[in-house]
Amino acid sequence: MEILSKEEFKELASHQADGCVSIYIPTHSSGMEVNEKYDAIVFKNNLQKAKILLTEKGLDVKKADSILAPAVEYLKDERFWNTQLQGLSVFLSDGFFKIYQLPHTVKEEILVNNSFLLTPILPVMEKRHRFYLLVISKHDCKFYEGDQFEMKRLDIEGLPTGIDDVVHFELKEARPTHRRAGAAAGAASSVGANFHGHGTGLSDEDEYLLQYLKEVDQTLWTEVLHNQSVPLVLASVDYEIAYYKQISNYKHIADVSLTGNFEHEDRQSMYLKVKEKLAPYFREYSKEALKNYYNNSAKELTSSIVEEVVPAAYFAGVSDLFVQKNARIWGSFDEENNVTTIHDEKQADDECLINNSIIKTIMNGGEVHILEKEKMPADSPIAAFLRFSL
Repeated sequence: MEILSKEEFKELASHQADGCVSIYIPTHSSGMEVNEKYDAIVFKNNLQKAKILLTEKGLDVKKADSILAPAVEYLKDERFWNTQLQGLSVFLSDGFFKIYQLPHTVKEEILVNNSFLLTPILPVMEKRHRFYLLVISKHDCKFYEGDQFEMKRLDIEGLPTGIDDVVHFELKEARPTHRRAGAAAGAASSVGANFHGHGTGLSDEDEYLLQYLKEVDQTLWTEVLHNQSVPLVLASVDYEIAYYKQISNYKHIADVSLTGNFEHEDRQSMYLKVKEKLAPYFREYSKEALKNYYNNSAKELTSSIVEEVVPAAYFAGVSDLFVQKNARIWGSFDEENNVTTIHDEKQADDECLINNSIIKTIMNGGEVHILEKEKMPADSPIAAFLRFSL
């Protein structure tokens, strides 16, 4: 199942109907929860709650069952529940049904309203921060492309699968390499230039390793990296990482790395490790936006007052919207009369003003940043850097 696209988000954002059901549950990709069908049970319980909420809004039981029917069908799909990510989002109304697996965890939540609750899926709408991961050992070589949501292995033509793919035993005394000639990526490096005859003062084993690493680097440069500038994370033992950094022509090798032998480690496990290492890189975009907020706070281009931020979002005045993770502000906004009403507790027909502000900001071409409470630029669950002063 594909990650939500911007077009699909806009479709959800523009959908209005009586009895819009939004369901979010955290899910699991392995472990006891999968074996005992825990996620499916939680989902079933939420569908039962949704039925009650729909009837409380005045829909008869038959109509409620009709709305929920497409989601009920998923309860029978064992393969679906065995291939979950970290979260699941479901959107239903009369004649409308969408379900998305999420690459980030969400808290269990259900809302029946006149529009969908979209705040929890906002992380997948953030700007993608790409990276590469090179997993290398003497017996294996794998190359991945990822971002803050997923990572997939790339099949690179000509990439060696190990040191013996470059230097066969019977050829080690005959010539430096038997593989194809590539672009001159390795030519820029002097380390290990003379691979045989101890021109570098290295042992034969180290010379063959350097030859292998240079061939890996040359292949990646030719096929992928020559026009890239995203971080390349290396995963290997210490001395192989050091050698690769010395011989590589790529100028954007990350300062962080995964140290150890990863020949037999699965993709998801490595992804979680590299994602943790690159957390500061993923936050860089929000850091720049926050810096912009602070630098302009004296120019009336910022606000953390709900009654100012909400109208600004509706009327395309928000450049960057900052919202506190999992926060809700219940009330309503009268767009025609530009009146914001806020309630301490959710009342009948209230909508989440944070959710609506997020939707309007994205629909109007702004950016949204979901932050922990301590990272917010002001003591408010919502704040904005504005396109024009209020």
